[in-house]
Amino acid sequence: MTRAAVVALCAALLATSAHADKLVFDPGTIYKVPLGSAPADGPADAPITIVYWSDHACGYCYRVQATLDTLNRMFPGQIRWVHRTLPLDDDETLGAEAALAAAAQGQFRPMNDRLYALAGRVDRAAVELIARELGLDMVRFRADLDTRAHRAAIVADAAAARALGVSGTPAFFVNGRSIHGAQNLKTFVDVVDQELARAQITPGGYDALVAAGKLQADTPPEAERPEFELDTTAAYRVGLGLPGHQLGPDTAPVTVVVWSDFQCPYCKRSAPVVEKLREKYGDDVRVVFRHLAMQSHRHAQLAAEAAIAAADQGKFWAFHDQIWANFGQLTRPELDGFARAIGLDMAKFTAALDERRYRDLVVQESATALALGVDGTPTMFVNGQPVVGSRDFAAMDTIVGAHLVRAKQAISAGVPPGDIYALLMTDARGAERADPSRIPDISSMKVQLRSDDLARAVMAACRRRDRPRAAALASGLTGAARQRASQVCAGVGIDL
Repeated sequence: MTRAAVVALCAALLATSAHADKLVFDPGTIYKVPLGSAPADGPADAPITIVYWSDHACGYCYRVQATLDTLNRMFPGQIRWVHRTLPLDDDETLGAEAALAAAAQGQFRPMNDRLYALAGRVDRAAVELIARELGLDMVRFRADLDTRAHRAAIVADAAAARALGVSGTPAFFVNGRSIHGAQNLKTFVDVVDQELARAQITPGGYDALVAAGKLQADTPPEAERPEFELDTTAAYRVGLGLPGHQLGPDTAPVTVVVWSDFQCPYCKRSAPVVEKLREKYGDDVRVVFRHLAMQSHRHAQLAAEAAIAAADQGKFWAFHDQIWANFGQLTRPELDGFARAIGLDMAKFTAALDERRYRDLVVQESATALALGVDGTPTMFVNGQPVVGSRDFAAMDTIVGAHLVRAKQAISAGVPPGDIYALLMTDARGAERADPSRIPDISSMKVQLRSDDLARAVMAACRRRDRPRAAALASGLTGAARQRASQVCAGVGIDL
């Protein structure tokens, strides 16, 4: 063979290899993803199995953990997680080996979570400290690390990833469907919803769901897909939030739902605008405040919990005004000071915050916004239509005024004012994931909630510690939906 022929052959081989390396996973295709012998948590018979490859030194893997935790809270008892490893560096596997050594002692999940919290700074001293805190048998743990007892399992995970075509982390497969990278909550929720529907009509569990799946990545890469954006011309299905978070009557023809964060400067700028809308339109406008505590704001979560505790004493808006009047003062002593200033029962307020009684309520409120496609604050929905970002009064006045004109036309045609929002929600996009029962019914009819929405409503009542409402709603629940709701309610001491 001539030198020219050899060069041409090598070029052809390299071109073929490069093309193969570019193959990716089609997000709409099912792939036959092996479980291997990797650690798993969640019910073995869960309708959703998420197999994912990650590495404790991977920044994106660390970043997505909060999203995965929220997803698990949104679908309690419905997800089995299978944790597989694809090291960024084949020689740097200490984190993965420590996690598997902990798994051998029944402590995989707490070790795994704490390793990710190290944000890539994993060393022998750190893993041993975590192991001691978890109460592991240190002689056995150290021996597993010293002898590299779990190295073979990590090598097997990496080989399985390469065989499938996984080339980076994190890589997720939801019942065999690919989600690549640290995607937002909406991306995960949409796929889980679709796969729950498929699981309901596919007996046989995970094996049956992926039985006909493809064995490898098979799709040429496409141009980068545009990020999801809320359609400002469409109405979205948005409930009325938590009790005590509403200003204005139920008969108001225009409803403004505001997703806000008490540490967000743009939200502070928007608060007077919303107040001026109420002043101008009076009982024609209902304002609903909903919590979206952004992860980048370290004080936002506790501030939201404190505001809910104030709402339980009928003083949400007074507390809300204190926060905006003293913007940036969100430490626990400062929140306590606001509570005293508005005359709250401090024993009840303190107990609620000490117990983190409303933590899950805030998480669920935030998750509802993120799953809808809201990715920042403030985001408002005026009769279901989104208004993204901070707007001045003139802009909001124009938007609200236009909605009021349309609403009054409907009222003139015979629609009761209190039914305007309910009618808009009947054909709206998306789903209310916090408490669907907080979407009003049309006055002339009573619409029974679907089983999954009813389960969410029961869970929302339990998170608010509203035992009578939870029990009343749960009377209509059966089967798996009742079981899911019961798990959440049992966690707060309510037995359905």
